[in-house]
Order: sequence, then C-alpha cells, then structure tokens
Amino acid sequence: MADVTIYTLAKELNMSPSMVSRAFNPNGKINEDKRKLVLETAKMYNFSPNKFASRLSMQTIRIGILINSKFKINTDKMIIGINSAYEKLKDYKVKYDITVINPIENKFSDYEQALQKYVDYDGVILAGTNSKRYTQIINKFYKKNPNIVQVQAINEDTKYLFASKHNEKKASEMAAEFLYNCLKKSKRKNILLFTGDRESTLHSSAETAFKNACEELGLTLLESVDMKDRNDYFAKIIPAIFEKYGEIIDGIYITSGLSMPLCEYLEKNKIDIAFVTFDMYDDIKAYMKNGVITATISQNVVNQMQTAFEMLARYIINGESGHKTIYTDIQLVLKSNMHQFD
Repeated sequence: MADVTIYTLAKELNMSPSMVSRAFNPNGKINEDKRKLVLETAKMYNFSPNKFASRLSMQTIRIGILINSKFKINTDKMIIGINSAYEKLKDYKVKYDITVINPIENKFSDYEQALQKYVDYDGVILAGTNSKRYTQIINKFYKKNPNIVQVQAINEDTKYLFASKHNEKKASEMAAEFLYNCLKKSKRKNILLFTGDRESTLHSSAETAFKNACEELGLTLLESVDMKDRNDYFAKIIPAIFEKYGEIIDGIYITSGLSMPLCEYLEKNKIDIAFVTFDMYDDIKAYMKNGVITATISQNVVNQMQTAFEMLARYIINGESGHKTIYTDIQLVLKSNMHQFD
C-alpha cells in the first residue's frame, strides 16, 4: 500500500487537506465530530501528522530558481523537474519563481540583478554557477540568505546548503571503461578527449578523472581539448584536430552535452570510431540511430532539479538535512536501450 498522507485521508473523508490538518491541531477550527472522524481514520491507517502537513495553514514559502545556462535543452529539463516537484508540494503552500539567464546573450550584471531579486525568499536554487566568476556574488548573497542549493555542478569556492548533481568522476570512469572494452582486442588504443569549459570545476574534474582512468586501463590519451562549451569555437577547431591526428584516433569522449559540431563532422567525413557523448536528447538519439555515436551518458537533469526543490522545501519546513552532495543516477545509453530515455 502506498504511504498514507494528509491527502489520502482528505480523499477518503471527502474533506479538504487543510481541514484534515486542522483536526490534528487542538486549537484548530473544526467541528468536533469531524475532528473525531479524522483522528479515528488516521488511527486506522496508523497515520501521524508531521510538520510538513502543518504547512497547510501557514504562510507561503517562496523558492527562487536562477538557471544560468547556454543550453535550452538542459533548461527545459530543469523546468520539468521543477514542475514535477511543485506538483507534489503545491498544497503545502510552496511557491516558486524562475529566472533564466543565458551567459552568452546576457550581461553579468543581469545575473547579479536577477539573484538579488531572491534575497528575501525562503530559499534559492542556483544552476550553472560553477565558474569562479560567480563566486564573489554568491558568497555575498549567502550572508543575507544562506539557504542556497546548487544544481548540476558545484562552485566549490562558494558557501551553500547542499548540491544535487551527477558524479562527473564516475561518468568519466564509465566512459573510459566503455572505450576500453570497445578497443580491448585492438593493439592501438588512442583516445581523444573533448571537455566543456574548463573554467568550470565540473569539466576540469571530469578531465582529471578521465585521464586517470585512461592511465589505469592502458588507453593512450592523445590530447585533451577544451572546446569551451561554444558551438562556433568547437566547429572551428575540429578540422585542425583531425588533420593533426587523422586516422590514429580510435576513440573519443566528450564531457559536454554540446556535441553536435563533432557529430556533424564525423558524419560528413564518414569517420567510424568509438564515440561516447554526454547527455541525452533528440539530436543525440538521431546520431546513435545512424551509428555516429556509439554510446552516451545520461545524467538525469530532471531528477537533479526535482530533488533539489523537494529537499530545499523540506529543509525550510522541517529542518530536514541530508548529505552535502546528492548524486543522481548516471546511466550508459546505447542504441538498444535509448527508448527508455524518451
């Protein structure tokens, strides 16, 4: 049987959740016969109220969400996660406001202004602020509002409550192991690594982990190339990289979801190598179907944001706290199982 909640009782008794909640409060305004009915039903289900349920008759909690992202795909996934969490919490008087900033199109001052809008909120969720350029402004904000949660990546130089993200080190180790298995019987195991912007601790950490994994597995890392998470720059440098290494490249891993310029180049030039990308979206699926991409790693951004929202709300309401870093699942996706990631 599913967990019994205030809503279970409300539905069975044909009452509103707030009325059920008031029944557990000796001072709550409710007809005594109805109070007795609620308490008897709760006892039957072995249900006891918690502080979370008491939110039904209290002041609204406000959560500000600031998404700093170049990638609409990731932003859209985060918003799905937010909406999913909100549907679970909306009756507990939890509200949210989202601001999306594109660091390419917007000025840094736009980000600073957007963050200040949330200084009086009960909590704030930040995504895409792991570059050091955001450190000072976040630490300044923290002094006024310490209920900061980071999503997808961590700025280690800032103060924050907790973070919800994927484990980039494990993702890199997974990619290296997969490439090794692809090339196990080959005498030559030359690997090319493309990282996202290395100003991000996420990508620099992923790079270090991949280098270490290659060394342990006996893979030869030809070069680690910073593609700066920019489509135009990435497309510009790819021809020179392949001119330099040509046919000696046996496998590629890219730590960023921005892999389309490389996919297009490989397809256009009919280059068939073991190629592991990162993230999961429709364009990647298309390149997996035609064999350009061998595998990709799914980091579940939806779950990262949903987890951050739910846990922040619980912390504000109940004072519930858990691990400093919460890792969501990462999975290796192949052509055969990519339908599971629709």
